[in-house]
Amino acid sequence: MIITAVVQHKGNTLVVDLPRDRMDLEVKLHSIGIQILSDKIRIVDDEEQSDISVKLFGESDIGHHLSRVFKENDTLYETNRALTFLENADEDILEELEANIIHDQYSTPAELVADIDRMTEAIGKYTENFYFPLKGNIEDEDSIWSETRNRYLLEFKYDIREQLEHEQDMDGESMKDYFYDDDNAQKKMVSCKWDVVERDSILYGKVEFRLKEPFTAEEKEKVREWITGQNADGLGEGFEQRPIETEDGKLYVSMWDSGDDYFVYDEEEMKDYLAQQQGGGMALQ
Repeated sequence: MIITAVVQHKGNTLVVDLPRDRMDLEVKLHSIGIQILSDKIRIVDDEEQSDISVKLFGESDIGHHLSRVFKENDTLYETNRALTFLENADEDILEELEANIIHDQYSTPAELVADIDRMTEAIGKYTENFYFPLKGNIEDEDSIWSETRNRYLLEFKYDIREQLEHEQDMDGESMKDYFYDDDNAQKKMVSCKWDVVERDSILYGKVEFRLKEPFTAEEKEKVREWITGQNADGLGEGFEQRPIETEDGKLYVSMWDSGDDYFVYDEEEMKDYLAQQQGGGMALQ
């Protein structure tokens, strides 16, 4: 618990500690009759201005200074998300981060989150990338599904990237926090980000890890298996189910398939693969 929020709505009061799981927050708001989501609830401590009033309290020094960061233009969702980023911040940046908070260096949640990102990236001295093929399907207005070719996905590279960023950035948590297969490998991870990248006019999926130390060979294989599992689940069981609107219909992008040609390659393996494709004719077109 970093901050306590007191939410009042039509004579009902909810006292809730932040940050917390977003779905749990929405359920608790619903329990006092609030029918809108937290991203529509402003930090307003005046029931005469709004049907819903929200007041923030911080008992500790950190909490007291943090409560100044969130103002009337901010939402309860933005507050909870920024606090989740703070709660999950790497221990190597906490001292500097807490000093900045005590000295009121942040005036908005966005500034706080951006600085956490900056400091986190700075301690990640090593990078490890993994690549995999993408698959797309279009659902037209008659609900008929058809598989797309890769060059079609390439046209929507930036839309796919934006969707991936939104999926990973919704609640202030990092995908690395869902890696439970090896404690030592997890401790090395500073950040973990799913993205897309163009190679030889083909769009591939990519996962970039920023690390304090390089993975060992054994850790690398566990990470590779984990990426495959996440891709098979649709990345948090959400991304694969969220369509991108196109003139042809709804585009759904998958990062996994059951075919024998599916792979998750590291940087060197990917270079070898691309060289083979250039020598034997391009695939995945």
